[in-house]
Amino acid sequence: MQMQIKVIKLELFYNSALTSLYLHDVRYLAPFAAETAEHFCRRLLSYCSLYELHPAMSVQAQKGPDLFVRDQHQHYQLWCQVDPPSDKLLQKASHQSDQVILMLESQEHQKFVSSHRRLPNVQVCDVPDRAVSECMAMLKANMQLSVWREEQLLQITDGEHMLELALPQLHRAVH
Repeated sequence: MQMQIKVIKLELFYNSALTSLYLHDVRYLAPFAAETAEHFCRRLLSYCSLYELHPAMSVQAQKGPDLFVRDQHQHYQLWCQVDPPSDKLLQKASHQSDQVILMLESQEHQKFVSSHRRLPNVQVCDVPDRAVSECMAMLKANMQLSVWREEQLLQITDGEHMLELALPQLHRAVH
């Protein structure tokens, strides 16, 4: 389904007893031109999953990451994609970043894992269709989300809908 909203105001309440983070943040997010709601929701769920690293979301579809963390020298510490990358893009990401995380829908996750060789700094995660569907139900021009982190699990709610998402395992070098 095509995104009808051009800019989303995201008010995020992030709570983690594990890391003692209790944050309130307001962000304005713009979907890519011609981005589907499913794709945008995978980017949003990836953003919430990586929130403690302060990731940046790409503002336009490109041949780079959907989300990323860079150091002061503009070196990628983290490169995150929500669609399966081409072999060439995967090699580029692996060489240019300390860690690469692919947050793929369930079918793509299984296909990707079975058809690609493992690279030491690439982690492939499954974003369940159920989580994307629940996230799509939360999509509005003004979103207010509460996120609770418990161990390696996120619980996300807008007060009406709730979803759970497993967190990716991060290398310690990414800050």
